[in-house]
Amino acid sequence: MAVREDAARDAARIREQTWGDAIPVDPVLIARRLGIHVLDAPLGPDTSGALVKEREQDPRILLNSSDSANRKRFTCAHEIGHFVKRDDAPEEYEYVDLRGPLAATGSDPEERYANAFAACLLMPEDYVRQLHNEGVADLEMAMRFDVSREAMQNRLSALNLVRK
Repeated sequence: MAVREDAARDAARIREQTWGDAIPVDPVLIARRLGIHVLDAPLGPDTSGALVKEREQDPRILLNSSDSANRKRFTCAHEIGHFVKRDDAPEEYEYVDLRGPLAATGSDPEERYANAFAACLLMPEDYVRQLHNEGVADLEMAMRFDVSREAMQNRLSALNLVRK
């Protein structure tokens, strides 16, 4: 549970420092405001994105150029999560996020943190709860937050807001 709480706290801090209250959140602009270059790249079909930091170089987020806009937005927010988590880490690091069942198992604490961070950054809890209380359907919420319906449903589930 601490992973989700840390991710939520960090996402709220980053959103406040670099973005404000507007919805939908633009993770590419946030990344740029954090000094991270964001690039589309021809990555393999099993790779969603990567965060690369090399000695004496600005960090870069690579997004799979074949992915949908919604997938790229979530991947960018996810990679920002890795960046924030490694803020006090060594000068060089690299994360490559793979797709598939192993990536989605939730067993790696750093991946759980980055996924929770991305969800909290793109779909702030206060706004999600407000829309839920107003009776807004998950598909309409997904459109407002500019995320996939699946991401929206996962966020609603994580907040225990699934309608019966």
